[in-house]
Amino acid sequence: MENNGISAHRPAKLLIVDDNENARSLLKRRLAMYGHEVMSAANQSDALKVLRDNPVDVIFLNMFLDNQNSSAFLQKLKSNDSYQNIPIIMISSNDDTELLVKCIEAGAEDYLVKPLNQTILRARLSNCIARKEAYDKELQYIAQIKQGQKQIAAQEKMASVGVLATSISNELKNPLNFVINFANVSAETCSELIKDLESQNLFTEETQRKILSNLRKFQSNVSKISNYGRNADQIIRFMLDQSNTDSSQKHPANVNKIIEQTINMLMSSYKSKGTTNLPRIITDFPKNVPHIVLSVQAFSKVIYNILDNAFYSLQKKYPDPTLSEVMISVKNNLTDIEIIIKDNGLGISSEIKNKIFEPFFTTKTGGMNPGLGLSTALEIIQDLKGSISVDSLEGEFAEFKITIPQK
Repeated sequence: MENNGISAHRPAKLLIVDDNENARSLLKRRLAMYGHEVMSAANQSDALKVLRDNPVDVIFLNMFLDNQNSSAFLQKLKSNDSYQNIPIIMISSNDDTELLVKCIEAGAEDYLVKPLNQTILRARLSNCIARKEAYDKELQYIAQIKQGQKQIAAQEKMASVGVLATSISNELKNPLNFVINFANVSAETCSELIKDLESQNLFTEETQRKILSNLRKFQSNVSKISNYGRNADQIIRFMLDQSNTDSSQKHPANVNKIIEQTINMLMSSYKSKGTTNLPRIITDFPKNVPHIVLSVQAFSKVIYNILDNAFYSLQKKYPDPTLSEVMISVKNNLTDIEIIIKDNGLGISSEIKNKIFEPFFTTKTGGMNPGLGLSTALEIIQDLKGSISVDSLEGEFAEFKITIPQK
């Protein structure tokens, strides 16, 4: 790019720190000619304010500010984590080699002597901009590596959780089956005894009344054991399904049916823990939704995790569960299926909205919440070439939108 015969560098954000207004204005005009955004400050305090409010690529710092050596200010900038990687070019009115060397040793990248030579100015500025670009790219690479490490750690932890869940579930299945079966047998035996006692007068009226009363209580208790046992069995089966999210095990499935089954499973899970006052769930499932090729277990895990978070938020917000509700809708958009899950709970603050899909991020308390639910949900939906997003107003609602292509 050419500008009045002057070769322009990549547009950058520059800061001039000089207490001489004429010198500051002259350099600012010259640098602006090269296509840069130029800011200026007359003293250290103003310079720090500019740096706090703006990203800066290169700083031009006069060797003397208010007749004092500015090397201390240079050292202050280089010792600050936020500014230490911004290249600094020192500007001096005299060629004081010893002082310039001290500034370079203190961290300055380069220096210029007034009057400024235009060719040298452009060359040294270009070099500093290149340094800043290299540093910014290095930061990006480091961030990508850290994110990759997080994802690998999350996958390894999920694999461990899956193995543990499978092992525990298999160990519990057999004894739980015995509990359910013996409870059912005991309930049937109670029914038979009650019938026999009611048809015969083997005891006094008072004794028979007490025996029948106790038998009915016992029958009620073993029926509860059987019911809770079946709930626990459903949870164990669900844990086994959830621990298996192999994306290769895909086949055409009814999205509406999966969501309904997942809702029932989550409700049973909460009831088995003694939670009876649950939020009202409103569903809108059209009949014209085509089957989607997916892993039933994996997709169920996505819905389960989002609903579980919604239930947690609603319980935190409403002592009275009759005020809480979750709305789930499915829409056929011809090219894709859209699922919306919205609750009127605590919502998500703007500060953490961009973090909720990160592995291990959680706002829940307690060690049983590793913060992998939504990161796993994102991974599963992305594997289906779909997308998942969130909209929220803190204190009002949270709405998750899942989009899955039909083909």
